[in-house]
Amino acid sequence: MQESKTVGSLYEEFLREKRTNRRFELAGLYIGYGAYVVSLSIVFAFKKENPLFAAMFFLGLFTRTASLMIGRVFLVPKIFLGLLSPNSAEQELSWETIRSHKEEIVGRLARNIFGWNDASELYSMGREEMTEFVRKNTQINWRKIGRVFLYFYIPISLYITYLTIYAWFS
Repeated sequence: MQESKTVGSLYEEFLREKRTNRRFELAGLYIGYGAYVVSLSIVFAFKKENPLFAAMFFLGLFTRTASLMIGRVFLVPKIFLGLLSPNSAEQELSWETIRSHKEEIVGRLARNIFGWNDASELYSMGREEMTEFVRKNTQINWRKIGRVFLYFYIPISLYITYLTIYAWFS
């Protein structure tokens, strides 16, 4: 982490991550359900019959299933990963940012992990307890897994789109 980081810049980073998460969630919804609509429209509205049109339906299934990955990637906001840093200045800065904007930052973590269940214990945790809680929930590096998954998802979705266009014009 650079020396120029401040509480405000970490909070801005948190807000950017929050927007990115929302964009990925919306993209998953639009692509997934859009593939269903395209697939069903081709078959029922245009009365086209080709087994390759089923590929677009499977793209919708694949995308909606991939949306589960989005939830895992953004489960623990990056600001909490600063608590696990070996650099004590970074740990302190992350903790100060979390304390300054506790309702929003801890609230996001609570919603991601506990959902609608009671997360009041999360708000009362101290720094050491929070660090252990984050360590427990980040044992698997979902961010890296999500990045690798994206490298497979993009070519597969482009190929399926190609198959659908090919089937349309054949």
